[in-house]
Amino acid sequence: MAQVLCQVSEGLRASEATVRLTGYDGRPEFLPVDRGLLSMEGNSCFLSVGLIHISGEKKAALVSLPVEADSGAHRVWVSLDHLRQEQGAPA
Repeated sequence: MAQVLCQVSEGLRASEATVRLTGYDGRPEFLPVDRGLLSMEGNSCFLSVGLIHISGEKKAALVSLPVEADSGAHRVWVSLDHLRQEQGAPA
């Protein structure tokens, strides 16, 4: 499991949040998620995602979103700068 940097706003219910993450191309993706999928580190918020592929050439990672984004995307490329992996996870 990996985590991607995101911005969080209020969701439709108290247990839900609306997450905005930025794709590799700079386009924002918005998705409603359960707050249990989010973690904080300092002032940064991270969303748990599935890691599909890392491209060292592009310095990007293809991740699987926990729910469909408003754009209809289920997977999205993100910059490696916005990604963090669990300790011991394959790179």
